[in-house]
Amino acid sequence: MKKQDIERFRELYPHWWDEKLKSLPTGHVDLVAGLFHQLALISVDNHDVEPWVTLHFERLEDDDGLFRAFAAPLVDFKKWTNGSALALIIALQFFNERQSVICEVCGLPGGRSCISPEFCKGDGDHAD
Repeated sequence: MKKQDIERFRELYPHWWDEKLKSLPTGHVDLVAGLFHQLALISVDNHDVEPWVTLHFERLEDDDGLFRAFAAPLVDFKKWTNGSALALIIALQFFNERQSVICEVCGLPGGRSCISPEFCKGDGDHAD
């Protein structure tokens, strides 16, 4: 992950940021941004901007080093609106599953390696 992405996530989502994410491939940055954004939307749906879940990220050895995101509630479930738990599960599932089908360098769909190697350079930018 690039330094500016790390700083942005630390600033925007300090309660969900995890230092383990520093080693997230650059091409997967949009996935974590989407996950954090979805959690923020669910927070608004709960009429609260305080953290309502805690996130945990683990790099799994048996899954070729992909990250897995897990969540644990910080508030009583009675405070959740209808659909909040389902929305959380969907956001986590999307993050966890999409990593295996997008390029780790550029983020394009088609697999963990770019479907067009001449299009994708090794530094996370696209060839001009």
